Amino acid sequence: MTTLELTQKKQTNLRHLLEEQARDLYNAETKYAEFLTTMSISSSDEDLTDKFNHVREGTAKNIEKLKTICDKLDVPSTGVKCEAMAGLLREAEGSERDYVNGSVRDAALIASAQRIAHYEIAGFGTARAFAKKLELDEIAGHFNDMADQSGEIDKKFTKIATGTWLSSGINDDAAK
Repeated sequence: MTTLELTQKKQTNLRHLLEEQARDLYNAETKYAEFLTTMSISSSDEDLTDKFNHVREGTAKNIEKLKTICDKLDVPSTGVKCEAMAGLLREAEGSERDYVNGSVRDAALIASAQRIAHYEIAGFGTARAFAKKLELDEIAGHFNDMADQSGEIDKKFTKIATGTWLSSGINDDAAK
């Protein structure tokens, strides 16, 4: 089925909704992966830069998993624009541009990255629930892995922002 046929077709069941979710998430992850380089370069904190690079590697794996999912669902992975991710990335770009103080900009970058992680958790979790209901266990497993990974990323960004018992976080530096 062509992309045009898919977009013109009325979505009538949960399988169609899952297909559309997978394609939307593929676009979201692709756009996020592209922007992570900018986030990494813009960061003034070495740990945060390393985390953005690590997230970019994980996002590349998510893109591969989403391509596999789309192949298994017999739909093209491309042809859908994720408006939600586009909006999140516009906000992140504004934060990256508007805050010139290193630690304040880093705090803004973390805030953007955490918003994106929460969007991913919601998207992957919803798609997982659809796949489970449709008894597509392998696909549900992929979505589960990606949701879990996004949750772990969120926790690590929180630790960088707030610090640990032994070190201050970026938020402490930004508040000075």
